[in-house]
Amino acid sequence: MRLFAPLLLSLSLLPLPLLAEESFDFYQQGPYRAQVPRPSVVTGYEPGTFQTPHGQIQRVLEQITTTAPDRVRLLELGQTWEYRKLYLAVISAPENLARLPQIQENLARLADPRRTSPTAAADLARTTPTVVWLNFGIHGNESASYETVQQVVYHLAASTDPAILDILKNTVIVVNTMHNPDGHERFAVWENSVAVGDPERFSLEHNEPYQIYGRLNHYRFDLNRDMLALTQPESQAVAQAVLRWHPQVFADFHGQVSTYFFPPVADPINRNLPLTTSKTWYEKFGKGNAAAFDRYGWNYYVRHIFDLYYAGYMDSWSSLNGATGMTYETDGGGPRSLNLKQDDDTILTFRQGIAKHYVAALATLQTASANREARLKDYYQFFKTGLEEGRTGPMRQIILLPAPDPDRTIQLVKNLLRKGIEVRVAGANFKSNRAHDYFDGAVKSRDFPAGAYIVNLAQPQKRLAKAHLEPDSGLDPGFVQRELERRLRNERRGNKVAKEDYEFYDITSWSLPLAQGVESYWTEDETIPNTLPVQLTGETLTGAPLLRGGIQGGRAVTAYLIPQGSTGAARLALQLLTEDFKVAVTTRTLNAGGRNWPSGTLLVRVIRNPDSLHERIATLAQTTATMVYAINSAYAETGDTGIGSENVLSLTAPRIAVVWDEDTAPTDYGAIWYTLEQEYRQKFTPLSLRALRRADLRRFNVVILPDGDPEGYAAVLGKGGIEKLKTWVQDGGTLIAQGGGAVFCTLKEVNLTTARLVGEPEDEKPGKPDQKPLSVPGAALRARLDRDHFLGYGYPSDSLAVLVHGDRFFLPSKEGANVVRFAKTVPVIAGFTWPNNTTRLLTETSYVIDEPTGQGHVILFATPPNYRSLWRTTNGIFLNALLLAPTL
Repeated sequence: MRLFAPLLLSLSLLPLPLLAEESFDFYQQGPYRAQVPRPSVVTGYEPGTFQTPHGQIQRVLEQITTTAPDRVRLLELGQTWEYRKLYLAVISAPENLARLPQIQENLARLADPRRTSPTAAADLARTTPTVVWLNFGIHGNESASYETVQQVVYHLAASTDPAILDILKNTVIVVNTMHNPDGHERFAVWENSVAVGDPERFSLEHNEPYQIYGRLNHYRFDLNRDMLALTQPESQAVAQAVLRWHPQVFADFHGQVSTYFFPPVADPINRNLPLTTSKTWYEKFGKGNAAAFDRYGWNYYVRHIFDLYYAGYMDSWSSLNGATGMTYETDGGGPRSLNLKQDDDTILTFRQGIAKHYVAALATLQTASANREARLKDYYQFFKTGLEEGRTGPMRQIILLPAPDPDRTIQLVKNLLRKGIEVRVAGANFKSNRAHDYFDGAVKSRDFPAGAYIVNLAQPQKRLAKAHLEPDSGLDPGFVQRELERRLRNERRGNKVAKEDYEFYDITSWSLPLAQGVESYWTEDETIPNTLPVQLTGETLTGAPLLRGGIQGGRAVTAYLIPQGSTGAARLALQLLTEDFKVAVTTRTLNAGGRNWPSGTLLVRVIRNPDSLHERIATLAQTTATMVYAINSAYAETGDTGIGSENVLSLTAPRIAVVWDEDTAPTDYGAIWYTLEQEYRQKFTPLSLRALRRADLRRFNVVILPDGDPEGYAAVLGKGGIEKLKTWVQDGGTLIAQGGGAVFCTLKEVNLTTARLVGEPEDEKPGKPDQKPLSVPGAALRARLDRDHFLGYGYPSDSLAVLVHGDRFFLPSKEGANVVRFAKTVPVIAGFTWPNNTTRLLTETSYVIDEPTGQGHVILFATPPNYRSLWRTTNGIFLNALLLAPTL
């Protein structure tokens, strides 16, 4: 028996365009229930006249929920870094709300074909509403979505129009009401304080100050790029809720573009998606939106710019979770303020941007409702075919090894479990005869230890697991060919002729094991014996080997030794220094306690520390899960370096300043901020470039220049500021410069390094082929690490997978140490590189440079070492720069 009335595909759902666009009537489609207050009654103003802050939106939602409990439930989703609440509004017909647990169970069964036969799945599809997730405000300054959410929730809660009642019967609408309230609050408060409605693009209200930049969350992470690393609380909350609600449709509301965008998406599309089925649904929803927009004569575009390739966007991530994931981009509001003059001098209003999102939301609901049963059947097929592919494809098992840094591997395992990806752990040693090395692709017989983590791709989340874990996510050959043809056309054009833009939208390599520096393999083995499931409860892994720390050897008489190379060891050493304990490092192989310890081993000498050291280091060893070794004699049985050697040097606690200014990339500054404050509990001082010119730099021994505009750095600092910075380095300071900050150091007027960029004018010689690097869209390449240099301490191998991003390649320093550099041949591990350009021009260039300058150091990173908290293979070098450079 069908429980759902058929939905009439009439156009009555969407109101007729009775008024001009700028005076769009949000309340045409009544009648509305009188007890439910309009948003304007709560806020005191009409949509499009003011930016609504978080607290006001919360009040609107609460009053609608209170007055429409039969249709709306408001659920707390989580909390941001700034303690703002995240909310889901769950909206449906009363009879659906009354059986939400059963609906969730039905959808969970559809998402797991191991427990649901095709016949049972068909029965569930006939009797279960489809879940549509409307995601508002992931970018806090794309503020039309923050206004739209109020109108959509009101409309669904209050309208008694038959078309709306049909939607409520056929769907459960899960509304993420405010994805990024911290960023939005910064923007909204600033915008409301300065906006006068001036449409000129150069007007103040269209140009947020750099510290405001509400697109990003508290730590300036782009939340639409965080679904891979999954480090931020907003992202983790959404991941948990999607696993609970199992949406079949996921619409993510953004802005601002020249005209409205909705799918079909641009190429490329991630190859782990079922392409034919996915494209069919993008076309269906696109045509539904187009019909709604065409009734107003509104402009829009499709199949351009916004692709579905990078597996960390909200739309691609939700698609890899079985939904039809879509990005909607509106063309009014946000950084464009209340009014904006367009290229033909017409005025685009904030209200217009809100109206278009509102109409797109309703059109999406109409399409989903009309195709409820078919969408649910395809949802089941998504997981069923994924499971079958996992059983039959060449890549069957992915193996994550806990060594050399168990903490990093465990963080990766937690990441996977948060996404609903099943992970198991080996209970005994095992062997694979066809193990594929992630790093070099070699296939060989390999023995693996007990305690290795296993991801068997024969699981419902196969598509997401493979997209996030496979070494290379392969681009569509047709897309690549079009880019190569575009390059040829650009090369035929003169220097003064505008070039075509390339259509790579984001990085093309993101494999989590490669990016996190976890030794990994994939195998063709159908099964691996003696494995047990691993689960995550809160932050605690169950079923996995415990990551233990402590003191081996009891209370030390002479010293405690901390081996380098693990995240926990760095945390422990930095915390001891912060608390004014004395920590040292050996710069040669150290003999102590009857064995040799490598260069870079950290020492905490008992005689140089207070008696409280013993209790404190024992506590920190446990909390950081780090093994510390007690040594009871300073005598070296072999070699020339023991605990009392002159090759053991005392470390200076880092006193850190980080530049944060208009010319710095906010996402790189944010990644540094997050790494220092959340991961390593290190205090620092944010400085503007102008403050850097004035500050007493003797108060710091480390200054960090994030990625940014090198010319902007030079212009603001000026000759005096540059000379001051150079003097500070000469006197013993450590300057860490990343990306564009590193390029700043190479400028002739700066000259903080003897390194220069490939492709500078003096590098161009007659008869030489193309010497200018083309911008690389984020590819993984193999580089060589000098482990004898202090920046390389703690690394287990001299080969390193690094992210090459952009077109700035560094020629080697002539006077410094080229700590990470590319060899004469540059192997590409994963991602797109330009033929006859990228690897040729990277040959024998440098990726990390240490240039000793007087008593100090200038340390350059070609790409930020904390990139999105995703690409972390050079994070250990960054930590060595903080911990060791002020001393060595």
